[in-house]
Amino acid sequence: MPLAKAGYWFKGYVLVEVGGKNPERLVNLCLIAGFPVWGFSAGDGSVFFYTTLPKYRGIRKLARRARCVPRVRRRFGLPFIMSRVKKRPLFLLMAALMLAGLIYMAGGTWSIQVKGNETVSERDILSTAASAGLTPGARKSTLSPSAIEAALLTEHPELTWAYVHFQGTLAVIEVVEKTRPAGELPGDVVAVKDGVVTSVLVLSGTPLVQPGQTVKAGDTLIAGSPGDARTGARGTVVALTWYEVYRETDLYDPIPVRTGRKTEVKVLRHGMTETVLAGKHNIFEWYEVEDYPEFTLFRGTSRELTLLSRIFYETEWVPQRITQEEALSIAKREAMEVIERELPSSAELVDLSYETLTVEEGVIAVRLVVSAEEEIGGVRPWPLTTDPDGG
Repeated sequence: MPLAKAGYWFKGYVLVEVGGKNPERLVNLCLIAGFPVWGFSAGDGSVFFYTTLPKYRGIRKLARRARCVPRVRRRFGLPFIMSRVKKRPLFLLMAALMLAGLIYMAGGTWSIQVKGNETVSERDILSTAASAGLTPGARKSTLSPSAIEAALLTEHPELTWAYVHFQGTLAVIEVVEKTRPAGELPGDVVAVKDGVVTSVLVLSGTPLVQPGQTVKAGDTLIAGSPGDARTGARGTVVALTWYEVYRETDLYDPIPVRTGRKTEVKVLRHGMTETVLAGKHNIFEWYEVEDYPEFTLFRGTSRELTLLSRIFYETEWVPQRITQEEALSIAKREAMEVIERELPSSAELVDLSYETLTVEEGVIAVRLVVSAEEEIGGVRPWPLTTDPDGG
């Protein structure tokens, strides 16, 4: 039935069979009178069509003029349904009860799903949610998702985020657990190097040091509670630390000097490939090399060929005296390179000082001392224990 005639369902409509000598005349009379008729078909000397229930009575009058006999074969729409329902009050009552039951069921939570948990068991999460009121059968109107989320985060410190929402009658609990560096086990926070404490930030555990206190590597900074093996001690301890580097520099800096001996090699180059045509490579222990192109064929193409004259110049290392300032600059640069490799990227440089020392004639030394602020805490895991019951 076309969408435009969907309203006929509320008024009721019927399938009419028209028999007689000239049923087509009745159809024409209906169309001329403007009656709503549709869905025409024919078979066994009869014509079938649909019309609305209110207009069917008018069609009976037209049928007498056309000398036809209309009969209702099927009835459709709300009026006929209501008529059948009135004859069966028990059916109406059952339908009302079923509708009420569906509405009640839709307002409840009948299953609970947990997502995102790995270390925290689903059983523990469901138990905490149940204590906050979220149980199978609980009415959604009586539940507070924010209160359930707060209970989960309070009861389980391993969780960093929780979200409770409903999908129909399904309650979904989504959680995100706090990440711990791979291989890290709960324990105490201890000093990994010597220093003077400048700040202490405790996330869990008991602080054992305070700003201004000197600590040595291995000292416990934040103590965890062994009874709470889920998190252990966590926090940040920043301290003032020192680095010292010693570097020597010779005032005589050797430089390469050509001896005057040389050898020549002819090389044919094709792309990245070289072929030695004449001469020998590397006949000197120390040398410098220079290339002199002689000619090129097919320049700028993939077949380009270049003939090179490659000359090896023998060299020897000759000590050359440098100034004390140059020697100090070299020693400081080398010392600073060592410090930069040892100093953590997160450390903040506080002070830097140099001390110049003369070791012996022709040798100068530098002692570089750097102070920096950096985090010195590291987790020292507690020893693993075995459950006497085999757990």
